[in-house]
Formats: sequence, C-alpha cells, structure tokens
Amino acid sequence: MESKKGLPKDFNLRFDKGYVEELANEKIKAKVIELNVEDIITDPNQPRKTFNEESLKELAESIEKHGVLEPILVRKVGTKYMIVAGERRFRATLLLKKDTIPAIVIDPKSESIVREIQIVENLQREDISPIERAKAIYEYLKPYAKDKNVKTLLINYRMGRSVPEDFALTVSALCKAIGKTPITLIRWISLLDLPEEIQKKIDDPNSPLTSKHVESLLKVKDLDVIKKVVRVIEENELSSDDVANVVSTLKHFKPASLKGAIKSIENAINLIDFVDDKNRETLKEELKILKDLVMELEEKLRD
Repeated sequence: MESKKGLPKDFNLRFDKGYVEELANEKIKAKVIELNVEDIITDPNQPRKTFNEESLKELAESIEKHGVLEPILVRKVGTKYMIVAGERRFRATLLLKKDTIPAIVIDPKSESIVREIQIVENLQREDISPIERAKAIYEYLKPYAKDKNVKTLLINYRMGRSVPEDFALTVSALCKAIGKTPITLIRWISLLDLPEEIQKKIDDPNSPLTSKHVESLLKVKDLDVIKKVVRVIEENELSSDDVANVVSTLKHFKPASLKGAIKSIENAINLIDFVDDKNRETLKEELKILKDLVMELEEKLRD
C-alpha cells in the first residue's frame, strides 16, 4: 500500500492528537494491566525534565478520588518497564504511596516511535514549560536535519525552499499531529537562541518574564539590548504588550543626537546682547534645566 504523502515512513498517525485518550476505549481495555510501581522506571531521555509540584499534588488528589483514568504507556526494558507516556500520572501515584498503576505495555519498533509518542503527549500538556517544549521539538527534528541548522531548515520549509525530504515529511507530520503550523515551531525554537540565563528566567514561575515577552524581544538583534530590556521587564513588570511597544520603538529608533540643542545654544550666545531682561530670565531658567539634564545624561553615559 502506498504511504500517505507528507508522512515519514515510520510515523504512525495513531500517535496523533488524542491518541493517548483513545487508549482508554473499550476495544483496547483488555490490554490494560496493573503494574507494580517498583517495576517501573522513568525514561532519562524523555523530553520533559521538570514537573510542577503543585500540579502534581492536584493530579494526586484527582487520582485519589477517581483513580488513574488514563493508563500510562510503558515498554519492557530488561526486567523493568520504562515509561513512554504518563510520567506525571506515575509521579502522582507515588505521592499517594500506591503499590500499582494501570498501564499498557507497547512494543515500539524504534526509538523514533518512542520520541513521537512522547513529544505529542507532552505538547498537549498545558503546563509544559516553553523551553522544554522548544528543546523537545529541536531534539526530535535534529536527526532529520542532516547536520544542518534546524531553525534555518524550518524557515526554508515554510518559505517553500528545498530541505531534506525526511525533514520535510517529519515537520509535515508533526504539525498535523499537534495542530500547529511551521511558523509556530519556528517561534518556539527561537527561544533557544537566547542565553541560558534568560531561558531559565522564562521557565521560572517566579519570574515576570514569559515566552510572550521574549517573542517580541527576539525581533531585536542586539543581545545586550535584549538583556537590558529583560532587566526593565523584571524591575517594572511590563506586560507583553508593553514590551511589543518598546521593541517597535527600538526598531524605528534613530541614534541620539544633541546637534539641535548645540545649535540652539550657539544662536543664544550670538544673540545674547540683543535679548531683553524678560527673555534673559527665561534663558536662565532654561539653562538651569539644561544643566540638570546634562548631569543626568553624563551619569547615564557612565553606566
């Protein structure tokens, strides 16, 4: 049978959006077994690295009331079962000190299949962090990039330019699976262009900096300027709209110049002998303001 256009050879659409929920259907309930939690191990290569403690506690409360409604997916690795999808449910079950958890044992044909399941499941979770999401997509697409820049290839793919066939097929399938467009993938992956210190702030729940702020900031090419604006965001808790306005201003910004002010002072010096007393008093007041502004400017230039 001819493979569907736009899908890589080993990409199975049963892992698309909603697949995990489908596993709870009547037709496959016979596959659900109760596994001892001591026989289960987590996957060190799973895209998700952090788990919100408050969210886990809420999930544990739900499991305590209703049980694990959605079995976890595992695969046999030696004498243990490694989690493919459902680590949050597993961790919440451990919080409840339960001995077993419902699971479905699958036998994926390759590591690629495992990653496909994990990335689709994780990208459907609302609480996945922006940086984890970006890293998950990047690591998934990297093997298909053939040592080329993933972000550049995504841009070329979106523009209809030539990219490796496997890469194009994989991006097409991924976008269909998670219901997103290539431009969204580009926007997410762009967060990885930022220094690690800023990436950590984006993922820090206590930081006012969010991926929405940074999406606007990425339009600024100067990294030093980005860092300065990040400090302003933290100090003043600017909204994403505020940052968008700042970025718009920066894009149309022209280098500061005092030529106009210098010319005005030169004119005042040349005409001072012809200025009446009233206008002299006005000049004195303006000169005082000017001195204060010069001192403030000098201070800022020293910074």
